[in-house]
Formats: sequence, structure tokens, C-alpha cells
Amino acid sequence: MNNRLIVILFLSVFTQSVAFSAVEAPAVKIESDEKMNVFEMKRNLEAQNRELNILAKEVHNVDVSLGLNNKKYFKLAEERAHLEEGLASARRNADFDALNLKKNYNHARSLLMGVLLNKLENTENASDMLARKIMITKLQERLNDLSGMIKSNKELIIEVERLSTKLQESMATEKELLGLMSELEERKKELRSDLEIKNQNASEMKLRLDEEKNKLAMSQKNKAMLKVREKLSPMQVTEVIKVPSHSLAGGEYFPPIYSYNNIEYQKKGVTFNFIGKNEVRATRAGKIVYTGALANYGNVLMIDHGNDARTVLLGQFDYAVKNGDSVKEAQVVGYTNPRSNGGLGEGRIYFEVRKNNLAQNTYMLLDKKFLARNSTN
Repeated sequence: MNNRLIVILFLSVFTQSVAFSAVEAPAVKIESDEKMNVFEMKRNLEAQNRELNILAKEVHNVDVSLGLNNKKYFKLAEERAHLEEGLASARRNADFDALNLKKNYNHARSLLMGVLLNKLENTENASDMLARKIMITKLQERLNDLSGMIKSNKELIIEVERLSTKLQESMATEKELLGLMSELEERKKELRSDLEIKNQNASEMKLRLDEEKNKLAMSQKNKAMLKVREKLSPMQVTEVIKVPSHSLAGGEYFPPIYSYNNIEYQKKGVTFNFIGKNEVRATRAGKIVYTGALANYGNVLMIDHGNDARTVLLGQFDYAVKNGDSVKEAQVVGYTNPRSNGGLGEGRIYFEVRKNNLAQNTYMLLDKKFLARNSTN
């Protein structure tokens, strides 16, 4: 009698009345189709992940190319600055020397010719002749020096032309490099956009795959229970209890603040706009697993509610709990702090529900009656 009671209780807890209305042959067909569907979804997800890996590698390669080209560009820019400085200095020296050297050379030559062409006077003594000879020697030395300087100046002018050509080549290379970097930046934007879309698609495919796996597991469990029921058909099932669901249902979560102006929501989280100081409450019972700050976004508070479900609060508030604390539903965990107008200005808090580390459509999980009842608008 005790064994019979145990079997009846086992069936009453894990059996749904809808499952018992099915017959065995269609169940086998449905199970086969579901297995094929799961297999196909898994294969598609693997293909999507391969594409993601390829895209990620390409983004990495583009980043590496950009880094190398940035180094080349900075090196070219530094060389160009040195070339421009050297060229400007060389041009100034060449222009100045060319004018003065030519003028000085002509002047010295004129003096020398004048001395050479000047006839010796009868009254010229040995001392005058020696002075004349010394002057001629010095003028010849001056002309030789000026001739050498003119030759050096010509070489300087050639160097100016060389530097000018090199500068033009460097500027052309720099321009070409800038064009290449611009193309790489555009390619990087395109790749990151594609990567973001494919990541989103992969996440959605993973979610659908998990759902299909759960359906298949439930179907197999129902089939096994059907066989057990057939074997125990003489027994009377006195009670049917629905199998607890591990998915999230609408209306499971209360808002984190009870007084707010309005809310903004999309496919994931919900943003509550408020004014002044308000109590921040736990939307469900759970355990504090993280408190901290996030750059310019404000403070972060994360609560683990069990069954792989967590809620995240982010924004302008000060938390009044610490990691490891257990909290009850509606327990005060902090207070809003708009950080403006002495804490009495406008503020925002972002609220998100996560399941298996994936953001859920949080708005659909909130208690709508509670939302309507507590909005100030």
C-alpha cells in the first residue's frame, strides 16, 4: 500500500494532464521533428560562430594594420618636419651666400685687375714694389677663397634641390598613407557593425536553441511518463500538479523605485526617470552579488534571485547594502541621488533582468498594474 501511494504521489507531482491526452505514435513523430529542428539550429549556430571568429580575426588584423600605419605616419611626419626645417635653413643660406659671394668675387677681381694694369712709375722704389706684390698675392688668395666658397654654395643649392625633392616625395607618401588609414578606419567601422549584428543574431539563435532543447527534453520526459502511466493504468491519479517552469513570466518583478515620472524601454532594460530622493527597493528576494561604480554612468547593484536569474540596477543612486547580504522582496537597498540641485534634481536608473547571463525583455516581466499605480504621470 505504501509503494502504491509513493507511485501516485510521484505521478501527481511530475505529470501534466495535457500530456496524457497524446497518443504514442504522434509523439514519436513530433520528437523526431524536434530533434531535427534542434540539430539544424545547432548547426546554424556553429556556422554563425565560425563567421564571428573570422570577423573578429579580420577586425584584429585591421587594428594591427592601423597601429603599424600610425607608427609609419608619425615617423614620416617627424622626418617631414626635419626636412622642412633643414630646407628652409639651406635656402636662406644659399640665397644669402649667392648674392654676397658674387658681389665680393667681382669686387676682388676688379681690384686685382686694377693693380695688375696699373703702370709702374719711375719713382716707385723697392718698398712700393714689395707692397704691390703683397697686395696682388692677397687678392689672388681672396679670389681663390671666394671661388671655393662659390663652388660650395653651388653644392648647397644642389642639396636644397635634393631636400626639396625628398620633401615632396615624403609628403606624397604621407598623403597616400593617410588615405590608406582612412580606408582602414572605414573598414573597421563596417566590420564592427557586422560583428555587432552577428553577435546579436548568435545570441538570439542561442536563446532559441536553448528553448528548443528545453521543449525536446520536456517532450521526452512526457513520453517517458506516458509509458509509466500506461503500465500503471489501473491506478487512479488523485491530483495533477503543473511542472514548475524555469522560464521567466510576466509580472514577476516589481519596479526598483515606486515613485517616478516616466519610463523608457526597448527590447532589453527599462529606464526610470525620477525627481529627488526616493527609496530603491529589491524587485524580488535574493542575494547581493555585486556593488560598485561604472565610469560616468553611476553606481551598480546586482542581485541574484536564484535559478540563473539576476537583476541589475545602474544609475544615480547610493546603495545601502553590501556584497553577500540577503534581501527580501521590496526591501530598501539604497536611495536615489540625482547629483544635481542638491540631490533634488532629475535622475535616471536603468533596470535590467538577466537570465542565464542574457538580457531579457525586462518591461514584459514587470508588474504592469504596479507600474500604472505608482507612476506620477
